[in-house]
Amino acid sequence: MWTEGNYRRIFLDMHIDDWNGEFLSKVDPRSIVNLLKDAGAQQIVVKCRTHTGLAHYPTKIGRMHRGLSGRDYVKEMIECCHEAGIAVMAYFSQIFDNYAYETHPEWRAVNGLGYTSREIEDYDNPNQFRKGRYGICCPNNVEYRSYVRDCLTEITANYQFESIFLDMPYWPEVCYCQECRAKYKAYSGRDIPRVVNWGDPEFRKWQALREEWIAEFAAASTAAVKAVRPGVTVEHNMSVATSPWYTAATELIAGSCDYTGGDLFGGYLEQTFICKYYKNLSKSLPFVYITSRCDPDLLHHTTTKSEDELLLHGITALVHNGAFSICDGANPDGTICEDVYTGVIRHVFDRTRDYEKYMSGDMITDVSIWFPEHAKFDLKDNGRPVYADPVTCGAAGGHDYLTNLLQMTRILRDENIPFDVVPGKKLKSGLDNSTLTISGAAFIPDGEMDAIEKFIRGGGRLYISGHIGHPRLLEMLEAGYEGETEHNVTYMSPTESGKRFFSDFSGTLPMAVHGKQVKLALKGDYELLATITLPYTMTGKREFSAIHSDPPGIRTEYPAAVLKNIGKGKILWTAAPIENSRPYMSRKAVGKMIRELAGNLSFTSDAPACVEVLGWKKGGKHYFAAVNQQETAPVAPMYNIEVILPETVRSAHVLESGEVLRVDRTETGSVIYLPRVDIFLMFEVEMQV
Repeated sequence: MWTEGNYRRIFLDMHIDDWNGEFLSKVDPRSIVNLLKDAGAQQIVVKCRTHTGLAHYPTKIGRMHRGLSGRDYVKEMIECCHEAGIAVMAYFSQIFDNYAYETHPEWRAVNGLGYTSREIEDYDNPNQFRKGRYGICCPNNVEYRSYVRDCLTEITANYQFESIFLDMPYWPEVCYCQECRAKYKAYSGRDIPRVVNWGDPEFRKWQALREEWIAEFAAASTAAVKAVRPGVTVEHNMSVATSPWYTAATELIAGSCDYTGGDLFGGYLEQTFICKYYKNLSKSLPFVYITSRCDPDLLHHTTTKSEDELLLHGITALVHNGAFSICDGANPDGTICEDVYTGVIRHVFDRTRDYEKYMSGDMITDVSIWFPEHAKFDLKDNGRPVYADPVTCGAAGGHDYLTNLLQMTRILRDENIPFDVVPGKKLKSGLDNSTLTISGAAFIPDGEMDAIEKFIRGGGRLYISGHIGHPRLLEMLEAGYEGETEHNVTYMSPTESGKRFFSDFSGTLPMAVHGKQVKLALKGDYELLATITLPYTMTGKREFSAIHSDPPGIRTEYPAAVLKNIGKGKILWTAAPIENSRPYMSRKAVGKMIRELAGNLSFTSDAPACVEVLGWKKGGKHYFAAVNQQETAPVAPMYNIEVILPETVRSAHVLESGEVLRVDRTETGSVIYLPRVDIFLMFEVEMQV
């Protein structure tokens, strides 16, 4: 099984067609397994059925890959892995299945313009799912669901593996196939919407249904595996939870996972965000962070990330209680790049292995970023067609929600504030820290709102920006919603009271907001921190005051930032998600707001913006890691970092090497000095009893 102690996985990617007899003809399971074992892999992913839909084993369902010439690749790989003491994860591709798509046209997903996925061939499109290569089947199709069940039953009954990875549990675009239309019609009596309207409760109900349908599909796949062998652990690919609303993939899918995992190919800021999210979403630890061996992603088949880059990925996963999985694309003939396993990957696993025994502790944090998975949209998309254009058939917008979250992540890392990322599940079960941030969430479901209100009234502090996603929040603020500014460039003018946050701005030099601001009419008691100021002229029009810009000129009484006591707690609201601002002085204002809300921090540091310091407790001991998350290689070392704790520290030493770190005691606690941080530095701290 995939359990605590398994931290190193190799994900062999083999989505290879069979129109050429050379394809998969040279695959050698024994040499692959021996190579990966020597590199330090504890688990290997064995592809059973890939996006091609072709089986890599003799099958009674569908067709086997011709290049294998009847060889049972799956059996050979499993036997070799188990002989070598390596756990096996089977792989099955859901929804993305070219064989099923081609042989059963009635199973195909159909977009809003009536096209199926392989009828669109836009090879210049940066979205790889719009090139006509992928055959997409609809998960609502009853016959297709039966086919998935039968495939999974066959695989699970015929082979002994510890885990299974069920890939692609989502719609790449909104589906209007006959099954989807009939299913929604039976539920609502309506046709599937074709125009985005997040202000319409019926539109939101339709989207909620789609999310439930995908979750039901994932649950059916898990059930098919568990019905044969209940002990097999199941991992659906949760990377799609970060995708926009039209994929319908949310944390609901995680209910069908024994632990959370997913493949992402962004930078280290994205990784530190997603690792925190996976940690809180997962039913058990370690969760799994998957990224590519290739640089920057699998599209670049022949390039390999440097040792620094892969080590940074591995350590960032590990310090969050996560496993590290390297996804590596096999060559079309079935061979793999051996040099990376005898070189860079082996070196990385050798480094991370030594620190695994310190993991699986309780993270120390003071602030939580909420990931509102049921609000992965932007209200500015209202009125647009659900299908954005006739070539790509991508849905409109929806990416600002993730940008806001990542920018808040950046601010908290820059400000050295220990933070977490929580799904709705964690919000409902109770937060482990004092402060919650909600960034530009256009919608808050009732269940999450119940948890938020309970948190605030019980003494929690909330930072919320932009739209108020639930009427009850308006009630708590004693506010009436009056729409948005017409101007697309606006300003926040600090009050005298607000200067403690907006210290780099003034009435004559207000903070610029490149976007609209929400207009609220407030009653009751509150602290006004800033007001909305507008340009002299309407933005985007011919008339101007200054030809290159839209300088501030019209002061309003509308609040731009307020602080209000609610029960034992507080709400700090800003009229726009200013955490998404590019200027440092604007982001600094947000950092000051969060620091005041959070109060005394569990620990902090003077680390530069690229270094994140994390802390956790395990077995009565305190551990910390300084991770140098520079986005470019080679990673330059950082020097003379101070970690400040409010407790009296007796001693501190570097893990593994045992090097004693200098500790100074102060009136308010202790300072630990880190002389040099290369990729990372982990250390143990002994507190004065």
